[in-house]
Amino acid sequence: MNTLSSTTFSSDCFAARYGAPLPRDLRDQAANMSWAAFLQRFGARTGPIRLGSWSAQPGPGGQTRFDATFGVGNAIHTTAATSHGPIDALTSMLYDAGFHIEILNFHQQSISENGTHAAKIATFVLCEFDGRRAWSMAMDGDGTSSSIRAVIGAANMLHG
Repeated sequence: MNTLSSTTFSSDCFAARYGAPLPRDLRDQAANMSWAAFLQRFGARTGPIRLGSWSAQPGPGGQTRFDATFGVGNAIHTTAATSHGPIDALTSMLYDAGFHIEILNFHQQSISENGTHAAKIATFVLCEFDGRRAWSMAMDGDGTSSSIRAVIGAANMLHG
């Protein structure tokens, strides 16, 4: 019996690998791709923006002060933002550096590789700049790192 869920699962390389489906819009774009092709197209990639360091300290009014060092082209930029969350701070820092993006869609999933109990967090973001949209995916051991890598990957896709 061929059901919609089994058809979706078999054409979703992320679900085939990790047992969890991609976000619906991304699933449609990635239908029938190999894992290697998926990573090449949607995996967080290098580009004009490279993250050197990231830190967070408690700030005023329940906010957090985030400090970052970015490589942009051949220059190194040190920047800070005070915000309620790391992604808000990151998009503000990117905006100040001239890399404007809007996050339209954000998904996170806990996954394990090869049936192990070592969980990772997969983050999927759909971002837009100047009428162009790009999905980016990153995986890391914690949600913040995964999110930062995915957003920077999308910024590199849109500004690269």
